[in-house]
Amino acid sequence: MFELMKATAFISALLATSALAQQPHATAEWVSSTQNVSNGGSIRSVIKMKISEGWHTYWKNPGEGGIPLDIKAKLPDGWRLEEIQYPAPKRMLTGELPSFGYKGEVMFPITIHPPHDAQGPLPKIVATLSWLTCNESSCVPGEVELTLSTQGDASVIQKAYSSIPQPLKGGKLEFIADKTQVTLILTLPEKSKMNPSTYDLFPVTPDVISAASELRFKAKENKPDTWIATGKSSEYIDVEIKSLAIEMFKSGEASWSISSGK
Repeated sequence: MFELMKATAFISALLATSALAQQPHATAEWVSSTQNVSNGGSIRSVIKMKISEGWHTYWKNPGEGGIPLDIKAKLPDGWRLEEIQYPAPKRMLTGELPSFGYKGEVMFPITIHPPHDAQGPLPKIVATLSWLTCNESSCVPGEVELTLSTQGDASVIQKAYSSIPQPLKGGKLEFIADKTQVTLILTLPEKSKMNPSTYDLFPVTPDVISAASELRFKAKENKPDTWIATGKSSEYIDVEIKSLAIEMFKSGEASWSISSGK
């Protein structure tokens, strides 16, 4: 609890140093290539962010410092907005705190679900997007009202969606955790050609594995379908945690997600 308070106090101090800042160090737009609704089909859209040089924003698990994106939409009756989807993050520091996030340009897919009987032109859809940008010495909150544009490039939107992890079907994830170390045990389907050692691993579940640990699977001796990764426990870990989720990313390859119950 003390360490959690320390991290919260640290971010608060960074925010305080930026109280007079006039810009959120990022811009955002919301685009889709869908102009008409047919039989209630889902609508793919992307939030495109441009983050100022020297600044970063955060992944779904921000690590030990930061806040993920938040969106609140004004939707017509019967419409639903899924959660924001996140591409592969990078490891970085927010002051002295290790974190996961993004620099430069990044695209966040987000799917819209109209009612099953919806037909015709896409209605006006408005949302408020908020975020936190930080550098090594300060943090600045940002917020903007976005109106969904239907003039997006379909190929760009498809590329954004293809970067999102898919469930690793047939795989099994187990874990062992204590106050000092977390061990992940990944079992692949028999005769799988996947090589987990070539993927970057990120813990989706917060406050279990330290954000400073660069996880990497290694093959278990004499068990070609079993892979082990070990990382330092988070300072905030509750060893009674019941489940753990990770995501696996590799440049130019499909990304995967897998979770464990315990």
